[in-house]
Amino acid sequence: MRYWIHLCLVIGTTVCLMQSADADDVLIDDFESGTYDGWSITGEAFGQHPAQGGLADQMAVSGFRGERLVNTFHRGDATVGTATSPPFTIERSHLAFLIGGGSDQATVGIELLVDGKSVLTATGAESEELEWRCWDVSQFRDQRARLRIYDNATGGWGHLLVDHLILTNDPPQRFDLQHQLERYRNTAGYLREPWRPQFHFSPEIHWMNDPNGLVFHDGEYHLFYQYNPAGNTWGHMSWGHAVSRDLTHWEHLPLAIAEADGVMAFSGCCVVDHNNTSGFGLGETPPMVAVYTGHGHGRQVQNLAYSNDNGRTWTKYAGNPVLDINNPDFRDPKVFWHTPTDRWVMVVSLAREKVVVFYASEDLKHWSELSRFGPAGATQKSNWECPDLFELPIEGDGGKKRWVLEVDMGSGSVAGGSGGEYFVGDFDGTRFTATQDAKWVDFGRDFYAPVSWSDIPDSDGRRIWIGWFNNWETCLLPTSPWRSCMSVPRVLSLRKTTDPADPDGDLVMVQRPVEELQRLRVQSRPIDTTAATWPPTAVTEPGELTDMAFELETTLKPGTARSVGFRIRTGSDEFTEVGYDREPGVVYVDRRKSGNVAFHQAFAGRHEAPVRVVDGAVTIQVLVDRSAIEVFINDGEAVISDRIFPTSRRPTIEVFAGDRSAEVTGTTLHVLKSIWHAGSSAAPVSAGP
Repeated sequence: MRYWIHLCLVIGTTVCLMQSADADDVLIDDFESGTYDGWSITGEAFGQHPAQGGLADQMAVSGFRGERLVNTFHRGDATVGTATSPPFTIERSHLAFLIGGGSDQATVGIELLVDGKSVLTATGAESEELEWRCWDVSQFRDQRARLRIYDNATGGWGHLLVDHLILTNDPPQRFDLQHQLERYRNTAGYLREPWRPQFHFSPEIHWMNDPNGLVFHDGEYHLFYQYNPAGNTWGHMSWGHAVSRDLTHWEHLPLAIAEADGVMAFSGCCVVDHNNTSGFGLGETPPMVAVYTGHGHGRQVQNLAYSNDNGRTWTKYAGNPVLDINNPDFRDPKVFWHTPTDRWVMVVSLAREKVVVFYASEDLKHWSELSRFGPAGATQKSNWECPDLFELPIEGDGGKKRWVLEVDMGSGSVAGGSGGEYFVGDFDGTRFTATQDAKWVDFGRDFYAPVSWSDIPDSDGRRIWIGWFNNWETCLLPTSPWRSCMSVPRVLSLRKTTDPADPDGDLVMVQRPVEELQRLRVQSRPIDTTAATWPPTAVTEPGELTDMAFELETTLKPGTARSVGFRIRTGSDEFTEVGYDREPGVVYVDRRKSGNVAFHQAFAGRHEAPVRVVDGAVTIQVLVDRSAIEVFINDGEAVISDRIFPTSRRPTIEVFAGDRSAEVTGTTLHVLKSIWHAGSSAAPVSAGP
């Protein structure tokens, strides 16, 4: 939409209109004057003047333009009233406005009055996020009209939100995302908020959750993700999009697949259809095909969308859905080409039944069921979703591979809330058979719905995935104007453990940060940690680190001590502690004093990963990125991923040991630069000893 530059002229009782420089659009009112001048107000619901966002005891209101809007939540939902505009002439083909709030048209809404009669009506969608609504008013062109906003409701969602009333020949898109992005990109704080991760991917604005459709194509790693284009809470789920050529620097792209016609675009995958089995391709260029869950109208189905321009634009398949079993919890397909059987294979979740189902297809459009797996694994979980299935190499075993099935649960995970589990086994193209018990994917609270990239070239050969760095239980993190980030991309493999406590020698899934992250290191130095004792001792100078973006590599040797480790201190009584605890033999992240932990009662806590002590030592690699901490233990045999919200970005690193038998050795500190701001590094590090 175009910006407005002409001032409003008030003449008698006629609504004064603001016109853009090119006179395409006409502004009826944007309420930025801070008054209802010209409007006739009845009742108490509208207050004395337009609101500045949300009101007392109201959820956050978003999606309005400027500073003010009509908000009939004054004194809560119990108040009622009306607001009627001065008359105006319908000079364009459409009348558009931003609207939110209640949906009961009988009691709340906005209506167009022509000759005193109501000819068009609209309501909100029971959301505090405003979105564009547009009426075709061409049949009333050149007639005089009024708008009436009414709130006669006294119960839940008994209020309305309205802003930016315009006459236009160019109807706006439903979501006001582009306008809001342009405003945000022109601010000094663009991607610089205190808790904004500097080397983890995050959306520019608004809510994000699960990664979707990860695929490598034509030199680009595509990262799609669940995204709300209307606000900073869950809703209107669509596919956001970003690309990278090095797995570290990301380019934000326009919305890929949007919610439409009451159907949200839930999680799914993307494949490159090299043989054009779908018929979506043009010429010699293989299409990208997204397979995703359509959520709406009481059921979940599997849909297709395709792109012939490297994912820049998408077309929803006219024959959707391609898979519908009339089930409300049938979601999150992952599809891959299975070479031995020369066909596509899908693994998809029956979430409430805690079962995953395998399907096969020759063309991505017609699917037949092959088999089912589950229920299995953790018994306390609430559901099962976001499955992935892939082969991984076994380290040091002559190129042998095994299949891994990963599935996530909305609650009941090892650290509380949401998380994932995996099974190692065999897949013959039809059926998956687990050969050992389920294991936890991550022992922190904030790693969910990981998905692996498809189509990584054989010359690379890695299996790489990324996960949502959040937890459904505590997902309303204290950040704005964005919410959530992804983990760093991780390379996967299998390793046979030799722990005496595990005589069967189970295979464990190893996760390591991709080596491309090492290119972000701007300065590195060893740290002298020989003074580790109790109480904790600082090993960096106050002010030495001026940001919270660094990597720490170290080895913990517990000796006979109960514990050994380090603290990232961000205040006199504020720190995040990472250590080894002999009883019960775990590495832990303790975030109980890490900063802001009060925004949710379940956030504060200590999260533990059982580990092996190999030759008297445990190796640790820690990535700290302002509000994110990932701890990779024993070269990735276990991982703890947690969010933290410290009050300072100038940490001091301390080490501690329970007694003189314990040591912290081989410690190296790397300062990492920002992926968002060229030339911006986290902090200078003084020369090493």
